[in-house]
Amino acid sequence: MFDLDDAVRQWRREFKRERAFSTRDLDELEDHLRAAYEVELHLDPGLAPARAFAGACEVLGAPGTLSDEFAKVEGKAWRRLLRLGWVAYAVAYFLPVARYGITLGQGDFHEGLLPGIEALWLALTGAGGVVGILSALTNAIMLATFWKIADAGKSRTWLLTVLMLSATVLNLCWLVIVDTPADLFAGYYTWLASFGLVGAGLALRARALPGEGSSTELIAEP
Repeated sequence: MFDLDDAVRQWRREFKRERAFSTRDLDELEDHLRAAYEVELHLDPGLAPARAFAGACEVLGAPGTLSDEFAKVEGKAWRRLLRLGWVAYAVAYFLPVARYGITLGQGDFHEGLLPGIEALWLALTGAGGVVGILSALTNAIMLATFWKIADAGKSRTWLLTVLMLSATVLNLCWLVIVDTPADLFAGYYTWLASFGLVGAGLALRARALPGEGSSTELIAEP
């Protein structure tokens, strides 16, 4: 006898093998599948449930086809955010960052304005205290996202996501440390935004990746 819930579980197992689908994606697709199944039965009340389910699966589409479409959407989104974040990060080091009352920046920078690259060095030397040193070290996390991120597994991608978002929160502390937020300039805000953008891109990437050891999960799933 046909069992809809069992058929749906088997359907989810097949779809879960496809790289682009997250649990949330599968939940959404399952809703569409069940709705299509009800439509098939409504259009032909005499249709066998198994045939109705097969028809609903055809309406929804094959795993490979849907996986390609999901991958295109997810891939464009996370790559776009990462690239935008990386560009913002690089540009930030050429923009003025803070007003110190001393002229460390040269060139086109006015007296009292510090370019990002010199602000980084100043923070590493301890001029910004413990928070300054920790904030400067968050740049190492950003640099880690450049290393083969497209080949990174789910665990590493989630780890980098948490580190990047934590770094964003830490770097927000400068808004409290300085006398007034107006003392922070375009370089700081561009630099801070780069961490948020890369963190968001990593989160999208991690969400689209399959769980590591997913073959075990498939066998254990009731």
